[in-house]
Amino acid sequence: MAFEHINIRQIVATALANDAIIVDVRTPDRFREGHIPMAVNLPLERIERRQVTFPKSRTLIVYCDTGGGSMQAAFILSEMGYRVINCVGGMRSYRGSLTRA
Repeated sequence: MAFEHINIRQIVATALANDAIIVDVRTPDRFREGHIPMAVNLPLERIERRQVTFPKSRTLIVYCDTGGGSMQAAFILSEMGYRVINCVGGMRSYRGSLTRA
């Protein structure tokens, strides 16, 4: 299945415009160090095991550190029937505010 790509700098606006779920596919430790506001953490390893429980009626916007992990996650999620938007550039290109937990 196909999925869209956006620049990570557009992530929050795109999420709001599409009532999408922002999914951080990094490890829980990296997520706690700082993540994009509104993001939920679902590590790539759980996606690879198909441990995903988001409603299929919602669009998922995925990101990681550099873009490789989110691309892999986007492929898997789209195969599972989700509408997916992949962020190009990852956290290293993101310049917005971060939430730390």
